Amino acid sequence: MNVKINEKRLLDTFLKLVTIDSESYHEGAVHKHLLAELKKIGCAVFVDKAGKKIGSDAPGNIIASLKGTRTGKPFLLSVHMDTVKPGKGIKPQVKGGRVTSGGTTILGADDKAGVAVVLEILRTLKEQKPDCGPVQALFTLNEENGMGGAKNMDYSKVKGCDGLILDNESVSELLIQGPEVCDFKVTIQGVAAHAGVCPEKGISALEVAAKALSMMKLGRIDKDTVCNFGVINGGEVTNVVMPLLTLKGEVRSLYSPKLQKQIKHMKDCFAKAAKAFTKRVDGKTIKPVITIETPQRYGALSVPKTAPAVKLVLAAAKKHGVKLIAGASGGGCDANVMCQHGLLMPNLGVGCQKCHTTQEYLDLKEFYQAAAITLDTVLAYGK
Repeated sequence: MNVKINEKRLLDTFLKLVTIDSESYHEGAVHKHLLAELKKIGCAVFVDKAGKKIGSDAPGNIIASLKGTRTGKPFLLSVHMDTVKPGKGIKPQVKGGRVTSGGTTILGADDKAGVAVVLEILRTLKEQKPDCGPVQALFTLNEENGMGGAKNMDYSKVKGCDGLILDNESVSELLIQGPEVCDFKVTIQGVAAHAGVCPEKGISALEVAAKALSMMKLGRIDKDTVCNFGVINGGEVTNVVMPLLTLKGEVRSLYSPKLQKQIKHMKDCFAKAAKAFTKRVDGKTIKPVITIETPQRYGALSVPKTAPAVKLVLAAAKKHGVKLIAGASGGGCDANVMCQHGLLMPNLGVGCQKCHTTQEYLDLKEFYQAAAITLDTVLAYGK
């Protein structure tokens, strides 16, 4: 049976989706639209309670299940409903094999292109009834602002363990590795003193930070690990030795031991700086007090090349003449979170380019290829 995607309907679905505003935390309208479409298709639909937990105006993540002609564990397809800003009033334009916005907003192909592909595959399976196992489609909230939907999903309702995330750029890229990320927040409590009268009686939190940073490895640590400080806050007036300063940064690595090694190095630098600024003033020992917090933002994505989804996607891509490379990214996505729940879901590109900018566009050739590759992957799973 020759099962094919309806490319015209796929494009029409995408064009409709991007006109429905759904910036992060405001996915309510697209959520309502998707529920109606999924019920038309004939999916069994479950909505969890993630929306209230993260402050979205949508009730929760959508988990849609479609029975196949074969039984077994469902193949998973996951996409996210939200977009970055500016994403209100998007007016898509089709020209020269591309879809663009009007230039004052994003296009929203990240991730409405993925959403459109999933809807089209579900429609195709329902209409053509090919030899296929069951499918579960996961539509998450708030991916763009910390993966809040994936972090609060009701995973008891997810019955499969193999699948695909459709939330990458070029169709030639299949992400199977992504970093673990830890935040790194430092609070330095120095000692205030009048900067004009007796600065030597104070301890500048800024100088302590500068000392620590001067000893620290930052930026690209190695091919797998990076570190950055991006936020600094401290001081209120110029005539007081700065008594309090906060630094906010992050550490990323594909491998947890490397990440923990970098965190230890950074902590050691701050400890050495604190010791360097410990001194006696008026017969008393004064020293800076440093507090460091390193909560994990999300875990690493690690899908083996031998995982069913990876092998099936590579085979499907070859069939469609797409040279697909399975590799790593320095960024994170829902796949990182889902991997911590035992879901092996590499991230396939859907043809969107220059994402998160007003120059974003969707390459229609790659868009259609992504849909065809995904369909063939779904059909081959479990055979």
